[in-house]
Amino acid sequence: MQEEKIISKPNMLEHREIEVWQVRGTPDVSLLSQDEKSKLKGISAQDVRETFLLSKCAIRFLLAQYTEKPSEEKCVDTHPGGKPFFVNHPNLHFSLSHSGGEVAIAFSRTPIGFDVEKKERRADFVSIAQRFFSVAEAAQIAAAGERAASLFVDLWTAKEAILKLEGSGISGGLERALVWSEFEGELDGRRVHLHRMEWPGFVARVASFEEPRFVRVKELVFQ
Repeated sequence: MQEEKIISKPNMLEHREIEVWQVRGTPDVSLLSQDEKSKLKGISAQDVRETFLLSKCAIRFLLAQYTEKPSEEKCVDTHPGGKPFFVNHPNLHFSLSHSGGEVAIAFSRTPIGFDVEKKERRADFVSIAQRFFSVAEAAQIAAAGERAASLFVDLWTAKEAILKLEGSGISGGLERALVWSEFEGELDGRRVHLHRMEWPGFVARVASFEEPRFVRVKELVFQ
């Protein structure tokens, strides 16, 4: 499997190809649907407004690029478990994540889960791992010493990506998502392929049931 870091327009995505977009800049509010504009007006916190605007505009913009069609007023809906999907494009899948002001979105032709997390965190990682991770994973964190924080973030991104692939997110139970290596995990006995990425200040993971041939990391910059 190959990974590329480029700045360009979307490819049309072949089977088992994944594109991960880092989203930057200040998009035009006109890209939003009427419903999204109304929701934006109701958000008072500046950081939440910025994340909402970047996320919604990027999804709409990239959907139009991949399909070569304008995005519909309601282009995204959610499954009962909360996983979002494109209403009229069943062969295009996406997974959105944001952390510490960073917004990123993964696209694929098959189901995908994606998570990005800020690297630097302060917390009692051993206690959190004992509460939410498997016994073996919690033991790894406890024995990691100064590496406990980075190991915890690595495991967390992998687990959340696996659960977002399923569609449940972390509410589905982090202990169900097992991480065997940097490249492989498991969910309820089913093998999951993992791919790790990082860029300054952040680490990310994509999860898929089929092994990807390419993972392309790109930038979408609104000006």
